[in-house]
Amino acid sequence: MAWAGVSALRIHMNYQHFCDNPFLEVLGCLVVSTAPLLLLTGGLAVGISRWNTGPWQGLFLYGVVVLLCMEASSAVLARTSSCQRDWETHVLDDLLHQYGNQSDPKTKAVDRLQEKLQCCGIHNYTDWRVMGHFSAPTSCCQKIFSNCTGDLSTSQQLYQKGCLPKLEQLRKVVLSHMFWCCIGALVLELFAALISGFLMKQSPLSDYNILESGPRWRPKSRW
Repeated sequence: MAWAGVSALRIHMNYQHFCDNPFLEVLGCLVVSTAPLLLLTGGLAVGISRWNTGPWQGLFLYGVVVLLCMEASSAVLARTSSCQRDWETHVLDDLLHQYGNQSDPKTKAVDRLQEKLQCCGIHNYTDWRVMGHFSAPTSCCQKIFSNCTGDLSTSQQLYQKGCLPKLEQLRKVVLSHMFWCCIGALVLELFAALISGFLMKQSPLSDYNILESGPRWRPKSRW
C-alpha cells in the first residue's frame, strides 16, 4: 500500500502540469499515512495474542475501525479519480505550441514527459508537423538511435505513440493497483474486526472486581 501511495505522489509531482485533478495528491497522502497505522494495528494484534484483555481488544478494535474508514475513502477516491481528457489535450496542445526555449519550464516539462513515457506529441509524432515545427524534439528520439536529430522524415527513429494515451494508461494502472490494495486490506480488516468482537464477547471481565462502598455491617453478638 505504501508503494502505491508513493507512486501516486510521484505521478502527481512529475505530471501535475497535465492533470487538473487535485485528489491524486490527497489520495497518495491518505494511502501513505494508512501504512504506519496498519503496522501499529498489527502490533496490537500481536499484543492481543499474548494479553487477551479488554483494553487491548478495545484499542485494537478502535484501530481497525479507523483503518476501515481510511481505506474505504482511499478505495472510493482511487475508483473515481480521473482527469478530463479534453483538458489534458488542451494543455498538451498549448505546451507543444509554446515549445522552443530550452530554459522555459514548460519546454522542460514536455521533454521530461516524452523521455519518461517514451512518447512523442499528443497522439503521435505527426502533431509536431501539424503545429508548424519542421522537426520533433530530440526527446522524441528512441534511445537506440544515437544519431537521431528529431527529423520528421526519419520517423522510424522517433517514438510512435503519443503522450496522451500513455499518460492515461500510467494513471489507470497506478489507481487500479491502489484500489485493489485498499479492497484487499479492507476485507482482511473486516475479518479482524469480527474476530476481535468475538474475542471480546467470549472473554470474561476478569480484570475488574466489584468494590463495596462503605463498611460492611455485621450483627452484634449477644454474648
